[in-house]
Amino acid sequence: MKSTIDASTWSHPGSSAINRMLFKKIALRVIPLIFLAYIFAFLDRVNIGYAKLQMLPDLGLTEGQYGFAAGIFFIGYALFEIPSNLLLDKIGARKTMTRIMVLWGLASAATMLVTTAQQLYILRLLLGIFEAGFFPGVILYLSYWFPSYMRGRVTGTLLLATLVAPILGGPISGLIMESMNGVSGLAGWRWLFLLEAVPIIFIGIACFLLLCDRPEQAQWLNEDEKTLHTELMARDRATLDPEKVNPHSGEAIFSALTDPKVYVLAFLYFSSALGTYAFNFWLPTTIQKLGVSSITHISLYAMIPFTCAALGMIMIGRSSDLRRERRLHYCISILFGAVMLSLSTLSTSLPLSLALLGGAAFGFSGAIIVCWAIPATYLKGKSAPAGIALVSSLGSLCGFAAPSIIGVARDLTGKDHAGMYAISLIMIIAAVCMLTLMPKHALAVGKPE
Repeated sequence: MKSTIDASTWSHPGSSAINRMLFKKIALRVIPLIFLAYIFAFLDRVNIGYAKLQMLPDLGLTEGQYGFAAGIFFIGYALFEIPSNLLLDKIGARKTMTRIMVLWGLASAATMLVTTAQQLYILRLLLGIFEAGFFPGVILYLSYWFPSYMRGRVTGTLLLATLVAPILGGPISGLIMESMNGVSGLAGWRWLFLLEAVPIIFIGIACFLLLCDRPEQAQWLNEDEKTLHTELMARDRATLDPEKVNPHSGEAIFSALTDPKVYVLAFLYFSSALGTYAFNFWLPTTIQKLGVSSITHISLYAMIPFTCAALGMIMIGRSSDLRRERRLHYCISILFGAVMLSLSTLSTSLPLSLALLGGAAFGFSGAIIVCWAIPATYLKGKSAPAGIALVSSLGSLCGFAAPSIIGVARDLTGKDHAGMYAISLIMIIAAVCMLTLMPKHALAVGKPE
């Protein structure tokens, strides 16, 4: 096959266009399947928010029990995330992702069989264990393919799946629950868990067949393209602050566990994602309490704040990459989200509440994008798999904290206000931590070729 890209052209004045062609080719091959997988990953994680509307009266659960069931997923997720991510780096992406997706599909489908709160706890815990490592593994995997100055946009594209899932999956979930309710003697929420779990099993098999573990193994890149890619990635690493790269490049695989900056990164992710999980687990209930009774209508109204969140990811992620700046983008975004979330508690109007919640979603979703553009750049060498997994596993505990905080607040006061204020306060503290605890070299971004 005749070469289409000469590796020596990266220093040529016109090489930027050639480089963009290369990374566009890589993106079109690698991202779509991972994006689809992450849509179902997030859908299977949060569809319990819609199932709750029928499941609570059906099983006789309290709001607190629901909050614990929704959040216990993240305990298993956090405990097994680092081992799973280290396994990906050792045995490769294909085997790891296939194992993760098939097992979590089976666990999610089995949720249709629960009859008690204890059974629900066990299956949600297993779902977290099986899904552990998927997101940080994907972040690590994408860092093999894309340089630092593209990771904000690439990560933003991937995280859009967390919004496509509720935007498209919400109406589908509502339709399943209302149209399938009573079919074969089963409640609609039971059909929901089954029908939304099966596709991920087949996607996992597709990942094994279609993905490769490393760029040098990609048969769809010719030799000149592989050489150019290797040189561009090496050049990107060289343009980053050496003070940031060298301390990690030769250290043992668990060096990240003793790096205090990893824990700061975990808290920044925890804080920005806290609002996301409060949305996903409680937004349907919030809309219902504002006077909407139809599950299908609830899911359609929920599309509004989730669409705003998608805009935040796209606009803030792109702005952060183009300006090669992380600190202020994160702080402004998360502070805006905190203010809008607090103001939403004062409204009893459905349109105004949706507008305020949309503003909150815009802010903290943009902060998540900026936050996840940092670890793959800051953590290098053998510390990267453990470090990225540690950031994700500790940060993902927000998925336990958010529903638990709001669930306890609902049981004690009958309202969400105290829980929302606590979440907003944590976001404000995170902005202060970004400004005071993250060193400048940890936020360095390479220049595009």
